[in-house]
Amino acid sequence: MTEKLNPQESQLFIDDRWVADSIRMQRCFHQPRRYPEPLLRADRPWEENACIAYGTILYRDGCFHLWYTNWSRLLPMLVCYARSEDGIHFEKPELGIHEFNGSTKNNICMKAPAPGRVDCISVIEDAEDSEWPLKAIYWQNAPGCHGLWAARSRDGIHWDQQPGYILPGWSDRNNAMPARVNGRFVVFARPPASADNPHRELYNSRIVHRTESEDLVHWSKPELVLKQDIEDSTDTDIYSLQAFPYESMYLGFMERHFDSPDVVDTELVFSRDTHLWQRARRRKAFLELGPEGRFDSHWVSMLSNGVIRHHHQLWCYYSGRSAAHALPYPLNHGAISLALLRPDGFASLQAGDKEGWAATPPLTWEAMELQVNLDPRRDLRAHPKRCV
Repeated sequence: MTEKLNPQESQLFIDDRWVADSIRMQRCFHQPRRYPEPLLRADRPWEENACIAYGTILYRDGCFHLWYTNWSRLLPMLVCYARSEDGIHFEKPELGIHEFNGSTKNNICMKAPAPGRVDCISVIEDAEDSEWPLKAIYWQNAPGCHGLWAARSRDGIHWDQQPGYILPGWSDRNNAMPARVNGRFVVFARPPASADNPHRELYNSRIVHRTESEDLVHWSKPELVLKQDIEDSTDTDIYSLQAFPYESMYLGFMERHFDSPDVVDTELVFSRDTHLWQRARRRKAFLELGPEGRFDSHWVSMLSNGVIRHHHQLWCYYSGRSAAHALPYPLNHGAISLALLRPDGFASLQAGDKEGWAATPPLTWEAMELQVNLDPRRDLRAHPKRCV
């Protein structure tokens, strides 16, 4: 059977779909390279000790727009806004919307009614709604209303709390796809245990469910899509999933929590439909934890939107923390930074010292040219001009 390809989309070797046969070839998953320093640090009183990327960064109208939270044990958790023209140097504008310690001179763009808190915001670009082009799904613990909420915005700064309380009882660590999928909003999160959803009590572990909606009001029955499996260590939880469309498929950054030592890292997962998710056999972290003493030594999490293609690279924004759950304030601190990956560079097929080859199924495409993304060096650490 001949496969017909969309000539506008890259086809990745991240799974076996385009590998009909091979010999002496190995699939290798690649890690991005870190920017040497954090881009955003906690330097405002309302941020306490950490800027956390349980949020979103979007590149719109020639500018990077970042929504992040102030992970805190002492202050109410808030959503803050920052922006940058180059994606490296961010400003935290005084928005004048919400009060903190008697002043509105801050970059707080969302705040729960006292004594509540808000966390894990996903900002969605909604191309189907020109009046309200941005939607947000977030976790909020307000008086009498614990669960997921939805809001809408014209500018990403002023938020109209409509439709409001949408998924009662759902837990935090929720993430929404950065755009609609087949006309529907898609959320990956932790629903409450119920007769229709016994998984939470059955597995007694952090796991990821999927739900979808056309209108942000009516949501599908939660579907279990990711959990610890028999190849994971027994102290592993699947903490969350940040999923996003990429070329011809869907990719995801799956957070893994380990009990001992208490750390959280991120593994790359992939899907063709956002329902069935696959994992690489070697379970390598997409971005390794930093060395002891660095801000990302114990926790690495990616933003909900996935990656941004910019300056011929994939820009992968992430946040890190110097501790996970146990270490108290002020030793547990966090910041937001950046890692870079070449376009389509999540995985490749490589030969070793001996010549190898891989064959695809028969393919057809409407365009007259086929472009192949390859690196002819035998040693990928060699100088880029060295091709033998």
